Amino acid sequence: MRLAWSALVVLVAAVHLGAGWQGVVPRLVFAGAVLVAFACLPVIRRAKVSVVPVLGFALTGAYLVARSDGTAPVSVLLDLLPRLLSAARPAPATPTLLVPGALLVFLVALGVAMARSLFAPVLGAAVLYTATALLTTGRADPHGVVALALVLLVVLGWLLVDRRESGRPIPVGRPAAVLGVLGAVTLTASVLPAAQAFEPRELVRPPISNVAVTSPLPRLAFWAGIGDTELLRVRGPERPLRLVALGDYNGATWRAASLYGPIGAVAEPDLPPGARVAESTIDVTVGALGGTWLPAVGRPTAVSLDGAAVDTDSGSLVLPGELSAGLRYEMSGTVDTPDDQDLVKASVPTGSAARRYVALPGLPFSLAEYARKSVAGAKTPYEQAVAIEQVVRLGRKPDVEAPVGSSYARLETFLFGAEGQSGANAGTAEQFASAFAVLGRAVGLPTRVVVGFQPVPEGPDGVRVVRGSDATAWPEVYFSGWGWVPFDPVSGTGSGPSPASKREVLDRLASVTATPTTPQSAPPPPPLVQPAAPVAAPPAEQTGARLLLLAIPLVPLALLLSLRGGRRLRLRRAGAPGAWAYVLDSLQLAGRTPRRDRAAPDIARDVAAVAPAAVPLAELADRAAFGPTPTRDPEAWKLAVEVRKGLRRVVPWYRRLFWSVDPRPLRRR
Repeated sequence: MRLAWSALVVLVAAVHLGAGWQGVVPRLVFAGAVLVAFACLPVIRRAKVSVVPVLGFALTGAYLVARSDGTAPVSVLLDLLPRLLSAARPAPATPTLLVPGALLVFLVALGVAMARSLFAPVLGAAVLYTATALLTTGRADPHGVVALALVLLVVLGWLLVDRRESGRPIPVGRPAAVLGVLGAVTLTASVLPAAQAFEPRELVRPPISNVAVTSPLPRLAFWAGIGDTELLRVRGPERPLRLVALGDYNGATWRAASLYGPIGAVAEPDLPPGARVAESTIDVTVGALGGTWLPAVGRPTAVSLDGAAVDTDSGSLVLPGELSAGLRYEMSGTVDTPDDQDLVKASVPTGSAARRYVALPGLPFSLAEYARKSVAGAKTPYEQAVAIEQVVRLGRKPDVEAPVGSSYARLETFLFGAEGQSGANAGTAEQFASAFAVLGRAVGLPTRVVVGFQPVPEGPDGVRVVRGSDATAWPEVYFSGWGWVPFDPVSGTGSGPSPASKREVLDRLASVTATPTTPQSAPPPPPLVQPAAPVAAPPAEQTGARLLLLAIPLVPLALLLSLRGGRRLRLRRAGAPGAWAYVLDSLQLAGRTPRRDRAAPDIARDVAAVAPAAVPLAELADRAAFGPTPTRDPEAWKLAVEVRKGLRRVVPWYRRLFWSVDPRPLRRR
């Protein structure tokens, strides 16, 4: 009954640990780890083997599941926790990310199974519950239901198991005591602070990879040419899907970020999210999309693909390899959803964090003057954005066959080109979005260009089919406190502020609705200043986490060594009886534990072939224990050491390997 109760307590805590991963599979895996650990107990007892080989098998299995090419086993095991802490939250249920949780559950369950104390299940459940709280920052059990269930199981187990084994009846007052304990736990949980939870992910510096990616802006014309081709299918809310947010502009092209890290790592973007956000989860099946960019919604918070990486600043998702048709994944993200009234008086950041989003190296005078005239009369950043959207849209038409490009020269042709000139007053979504972004930056608005897909109608089966003709680009403006807000200079009706709100602004700025005067004579644009290529960040150092992981097994080893050393010292001071007890410890380590009813001389004769010194030592121990006067023979300890050496020489190598840290002699009376 004690064993079943212990298994139940650990099982509840292990299933609760599964809240740190996605889906039901982790809970089943952790429950299986508990059952396997408790099933190992009879095997260990019948075979009379140490627990060390079992631990070796567990670590070997963990390495085989999580191994990577060319990585040493020790490095793989040390990287288990950093991998988990730098993954999405909740973590995807991939074998690599499940290994650290399953290994922890197995080790805790095995320790509880081998212990005979009623406090062992309590300690094991506390370790797993604490690990769950750290992994989820306390969100797995916000109301303390699991904690109360564990307390109830523990208290009832203490009452029933202890009383049944001792044969004593359960006092009438014990149920009242149980209720009192539960009430105290509930009261304590209700008054504990819940804010500013400890975040263990801050202890791990996530690995940052330099990924060679190209901007998908030039592919807009290609996708438009295959307009009926199915690129992907989506299940989920009707929100824009983004491939990449382009925030760096050098006067010639928009450039994607090149440094990416795992999703879920604790890293703040250069511009924080807004005060109003909405959570969205979508299920994506890739068709003929191609490339390495993963369609996502908002800022990714979780994705079911192992190996997906994210740019923290833009929220762009990439895969290390090419997308293949039929690839399916689920991802969750947060989208800034400010109200129209929030934006009316909103400001824009002006510090160093926003510098990259207003950078315009070598901006031509014609574009700067056009931007200034476009916002004449606008008093707030929101009014400026609405005015620029209107100015870019009026008098220009979308044309999928227009020349591509986002350079200053292409934008000047798009905005100021003469009638009949190729690309004049006509362009793809690339030119509309780029023109808005450049003009916005010229008046101090932080902008970026997003490539993706606007919402498409839902089919009868609840699936949205995204085709090549749905690919587009749109600009976004960052407002302090409200995040990134999309605008639509192509039609003015896309996602973002409502048309009614924009109309109110345009009514107040009636003079802006007309196209600004095109500069007739503009000085030649200065040469473009090509910014230096970003230097790849050095590989992430996880020294602190590695040392912490290394210290975890060293602490129990140091404790075992100190306890064994203390026992050896006590036995040496006890004379011949202590020396004989030292021999009994050696027999236990060698797998030759004698029955308790056997006398010392009989035991000595059984091992005399490998340790002849056992016979005289047994006689000294008998004489000291049963003689008329106690004697202390200084030769007794030397004989005991010789017996120990003889026994150690004939045992298998794996027993000799863990001879000094085996905890079994500490339990022998």
